Amino acid sequence: MKGSLPRALTVAAVVAAAALAVGPGDIAEAATVSRVVLSDDFSGDRGAGPDDDVWTTEGGRGFAWLDGDGRLALGSALRTEKTFGQAYGRAEARIRMWRTDGAWKALGVLDGSGRVPAGTVETLGSDRVGADDFHTYAVDWTPTTLTWSLDGRKVLRFTRTEKGVPLAFVLNLAAGGRYSSGMVVDSMKVTVRVPAPAAWKAFTSYKAGQFVGYGKAVYRVREAHTSLPDWRPDLVPALFQKV
Repeated sequence: MKGSLPRALTVAAVVAAAALAVGPGDIAEAATVSRVVLSDDFSGDRGAGPDDDVWTTEGGRGFAWLDGDGRLALGSALRTEKTFGQAYGRAEARIRMWRTDGAWKALGVLDGSGRVPAGTVETLGSDRVGADDFHTYAVDWTPTTLTWSLDGRKVLRFTRTEKGVPLAFVLNLAAGGRYSSGMVVDSMKVTVRVPAPAAWKAFTSYKAGQFVGYGKAVYRVREAHTSLPDWRPDLVPALFQKV
């Protein structure tokens, strides 16, 4: 890779389905809509590990644990369990760490093969912060760029060599151990832009994997079929999965 992003970032991926925050009018009118596909507030019993369906921990479960107060302590890198292939999106985490610089180190990026993407780096501003408080680290991505921000300030732009490569995200800690206070994470969220689904209609042919809107919800079509009046998405879970 060109530029200064380290190759030591670990592998990645996750999806936790969440509701689409738009109404029926938004579904009909917008070309794309925002959808939260990962949201973790790290609630759970003290000492428990992070959700295995969402996260993979380098070094095993003993290197990431919940503090019982809605925060996650890390002694090793933690990556999302699945990649995100949408063209546009935003990953955002509230983090307190011993480092006072290196926004791209705290919230790292990997491609679908678990490698650091190839590209070039442009520094946009200082990413130095105090180590005694939480700060919001974010990555906004497009098919060609990744832009890191810190507490709303853009600090780094990464131009990708390969356009549109699926991404995974890493809460990255280069050193520490089980009892290290090196990184504490308050929350993590990933929001993507997806095509606005058309409203569900009877006597319409649907393909598996297609998205449709019904009421205030969005559904993924499970099996190809031609809809009948009584086959509404909220009534036929065999054909529609609410997302």
